[in-house]
Amino acid sequence: MPIAPRSDRRARRVPFVGLVAILVVVLLGLAACSGNSGSAATTSSTSPTPTVPTKAVDGGTLSIAVPNHPGSWSPVGPAWSTSDLQAARGIYDRLMVRDENDQPVPELLDRITPNATFTAWTLELRKGVTFSDGTPLNATVVAANLNLQRLSPDASTLLAPVIFVTAPSEFTVVVATAEPWSTFPEVLTTKVGAIATVSTLTGEAATPIGTGPFVFGGYSFDGSLWLNRNPTYWKKGLPHLDSVRLIVMPDANDRVNAVLDGSVDMVAVDQPRQLTRLEEATKSNDSTVLHEDRNAEKPKVSVAFNTGRPPFDRITARRAFAMATDRTAILTQAFDGQGIISRGIISDTSPWFSDHSAPARDLEGAKKQVAEYVVETGQSVSAQMLVPPDVTLTRVATMLRVQLAEAGIDLTLIPVDPSMMVEATTSGQYQSALGLGFTAAHPDAYAPLFAGSPAEQPAVSPNITRYVNTIVTKAFTDARTTRDVTRQVDDYRIIQEQLFVDVPMVFIVQTRQVIATSRSVRDLTKWSSGSGATGLGQDEATISLAQIWKS
Repeated sequence: MPIAPRSDRRARRVPFVGLVAILVVVLLGLAACSGNSGSAATTSSTSPTPTVPTKAVDGGTLSIAVPNHPGSWSPVGPAWSTSDLQAARGIYDRLMVRDENDQPVPELLDRITPNATFTAWTLELRKGVTFSDGTPLNATVVAANLNLQRLSPDASTLLAPVIFVTAPSEFTVVVATAEPWSTFPEVLTTKVGAIATVSTLTGEAATPIGTGPFVFGGYSFDGSLWLNRNPTYWKKGLPHLDSVRLIVMPDANDRVNAVLDGSVDMVAVDQPRQLTRLEEATKSNDSTVLHEDRNAEKPKVSVAFNTGRPPFDRITARRAFAMATDRTAILTQAFDGQGIISRGIISDTSPWFSDHSAPARDLEGAKKQVAEYVVETGQSVSAQMLVPPDVTLTRVATMLRVQLAEAGIDLTLIPVDPSMMVEATTSGQYQSALGLGFTAAHPDAYAPLFAGSPAEQPAVSPNITRYVNTIVTKAFTDARTTRDVTRQVDDYRIIQEQLFVDVPMVFIVQTRQVIATSRSVRDLTKWSSGSGATGLGQDEATISLAQIWKS
């Protein structure tokens, strides 16, 4: 029987297939549209800030409209959607989190230290932390989490450099790698770093158990999912809320209506036309506030090419596709102007971004590349493109088909569901694929997607483009051998410029992710990590729940 949410009884004072799945679902991005920077993260609002209480008020329930219930609670289970991730942020804490400058800082860890060659990392746990069921957080549990992650479908490729994880003492974990990995802490800010009890990971626990600010409260008669306050949460004085209620509303229009009319307190929005609706509505409705971290990494619409099969095994075909693409028209028409033109794997606000020529349509250049391909092969440029089941991406695909036809490229659109997309791309049984992703704050996350050896091309691979360039592979490797930011910036510049030249993917639009709340929601993005650093306000359209309160 579900645990009923607690009432607002406190005094109320008023005055965010191995890694195969991750790479395809998250990096390439089959996550539907509906569903890092060196500067401080910023939050923008479309309405003036009113006078607010100077002290947090305890009690109350935060209601969040979501497109679906969590499909998986286990950190070692299938890839999490945005809804899954937001719910998980209430149940679990991570070993490390991102600070306001989008850099990794300790959370459940007290400190993390590498050896001189970055082939061993010592993780020292924060003492005094317990899971919500009362069991202590210790090195044995954390080592079990990381070892199970090494075996999980989502993280195994990402953690391939790890050769062993041990727990030499009660609060010390040692992670050893076969090669230098100076950026290893970045991984611990992701789903890999979310820590659960072993019984949760093995499926023995009836409900998910973590060290987070809330505990699983069950489902109410209307299908709402409740998260109730964890009374033993290790961050003193938190959480402020008694409960969080996740209300399923599959339709994006309904979710936006709900926050505008006050039926819910919060909703994450990324559908272009809904973003436009929100912006227009908040001009005359000061009860709704829009929050957006403009400096954080945002999802990017891209097309991946299978460089191991015709026609995209020829650079002339890939360049023709890129030159024929009218990004400005797609941004304006398919995305209602919501976003910016994408220029590669990293946003141009990131310290890792390397400036190069902005992609602009060159129809005559595209026609010349098509003509060269015909001379090279005796064939016309004709290809299929896999398209995920999303309204906005379908519009993009339709526009691409028309634009490419003007250059003499025949593009056939093949609608596929996410599971088919994963199978086709990871096995190399496709020609091109449209997706949405590339939200990692650090370029190292994309090493499995682009780095590799020409002699090593497994039948199933996270390198879905089958693109291999020794220059790119060396640069990823070199960046992992140092913590010198200047050297790393140069390594990632080499990678970005080479990808721009070789065109294994075409990047089109960088989308927006906005969180809309009622004005009664306070401190939405103002929170502190376990190490005391100010946390990143918005992380992939999710937020920390512990610090939120309602006036």
